Amino acid sequence: MKRYELFGLFALLTLMQPALAQQALVRSYENAALEIGQGYLSHYGDRCLAILPTHVAKEAGDIAAFLREGSKALLGESVVVSDLGDDVSVADVSGGITSDCGYSTMAVSRAVGSRIKANALASVRSVNGDGSIAQLSVTIIDDDGERFLRVQPTNDMNQLRKGQSGSLLMSGNTPIGMLLSVNARFGVGKVIRLDKMFEKVDRFVSGGAAIAAPTKAATPTTPTVKSQPQRSGSITSWSALPIDAGHRAVNLVADDDSPPWIANVDAWPVDIEMDLPGDRIAIAGIELDGRGVADAGTLPATIELMVSGSESGRRWRSVSGGAIVFEDGIATIAIAPSWARHIRLVISSAADGGKTVALARLRVIPAN
Repeated sequence: MKRYELFGLFALLTLMQPALAQQALVRSYENAALEIGQGYLSHYGDRCLAILPTHVAKEAGDIAAFLREGSKALLGESVVVSDLGDDVSVADVSGGITSDCGYSTMAVSRAVGSRIKANALASVRSVNGDGSIAQLSVTIIDDDGERFLRVQPTNDMNQLRKGQSGSLLMSGNTPIGMLLSVNARFGVGKVIRLDKMFEKVDRFVSGGAAIAAPTKAATPTTPTVKSQPQRSGSITSWSALPIDAGHRAVNLVADDDSPPWIANVDAWPVDIEMDLPGDRIAIAGIELDGRGVADAGTLPATIELMVSGSESGRRWRSVSGGAIVFEDGIATIAIAPSWARHIRLVISSAADGGKTVALARLRVIPAN
């Protein structure tokens, strides 16, 4: 069998195997169309972590946006980014991506030395803008025996590119390293070995302080009586990227004068999920506040409200839906009193029929 046929067979077999890794595309809120790089998703306890090149994190700006691989677009954003050295950083991630954040850091195999020595052929695995996976066959052309490898595409017609920094180097379906940088002139990529990369991550998670989880109140036995909608809860998931870092979904529950949430819509519907405080509360609806939105045509026009009272996971139940009307900037969706731990607002269209949606605040109406 000819050399290029072997490469083709290798690539085909690799694509047929489920990868023992989960990745995310890294973008910037300031330019969502630009694919800056890649990140490797892994969790440590309740913390969702994205491991990525430091220069990719810096290029993403103050807040990096992540798109997890897969047909279901789960989004997330960096909460804090820590530089681990050698152009490796780790970001604590929030958002919907946390519901499926890869393998545990403790479950990732560090035994990559034998695979590197036994395999000159490998592949570079990355996430496309639609969540699909791309793989590029490469040859390991240099190994310093300690931390770094150098790789080069097996086919001169296929080149490594800057936006692939953070991609995984795979041996079959097993990650053995992360692509840190690309020398565009020579088409050679610098890779850090996976075991050396996770030595840094292990030190970080064992010595670093975990992000404090929100304090949970006791489970109420009867609905609390409140006369006004409450701006309680936290936004945990969103399915559309904001127009920039200043107009993120978390602004929907801000107590200050943060600007409205404004998002560009690639495909309707757009989902927003909120976790309610305490174990569960009884709600009588929600209030959508559009005051402060400059263009009323971007306000939601058709919605569905779903609730989940499940202690584990999400078991969604639709409680209201249809066209809504804003009066003096406010739209109220009333429902029969329902216990809920989480709510999901599904927006199917904007008032002007366009591809931008906006809302200033999202408030819960407690049941009387």
